[in-house]
Amino acid sequence: MLNSFKTKGDTTNPPKPMFSRLFEKSVEAFLLAVENYNKPTIRYRVEAFAIFICNAWELLLKGYLIKTQGLESIYYQPSKDVKRTFSLERCVKTILTNEKDPVRLNLEKIVELRNTSTHFITEEYEMLYVPLFQACIFNYSDKLSAFADISLGDRVSLGFLSLTTTMNTFSIDALRGKYSSDIFEHISRLDGELNTLAGANGP
Repeated sequence: MLNSFKTKGDTTNPPKPMFSRLFEKSVEAFLLAVENYNKPTIRYRVEAFAIFICNAWELLLKGYLIKTQGLESIYYQPSKDVKRTFSLERCVKTILTNEKDPVRLNLEKIVELRNTSTHFITEEYEMLYVPLFQACIFNYSDKLSAFADISLGDRVSLGFLSLTTTMNTFSIDALRGKYSSDIFEHISRLDGELNTLAGANGP
């Protein structure tokens, strides 16, 4: 864009600080997460949502660290002159310091899904994770307002923040004959863990 080229001394439209740019990119990643999940023709919904929502949180938390502590606050100590920024997991632990915080527990479980989704996903994951995803959306909206002073309501209709699902409710017991014992036990254990977390994020 031509407007991005400034002459020396031009202060009519100064460049935005780094944290503001990260906040804006965070919102874009968040919108991609919700938009992709709510497209009925996409079958990669669970994995795509996890990837984009984690990206949104990472940009938000790094922006907040820069805003409150300066640019160097997002970097590990340099090794051999290579500077590497914090992982999302490190940002979560740095900012959300209460290990029992429902927001942190929710996000850590979704980060775990993002990190392992290439190895094991069944179609039932959508129903398992959608309550956690929905809570994560509201958590993100709250923290975006608190950390970046940005209201999602100014960007999109609040109705947009509700996730839709194409799956019917399923019974864990009904899966016993569908999968091997190892997979069934994994899904059953995951169902219990996610129901506990979803309850912690409830009213």
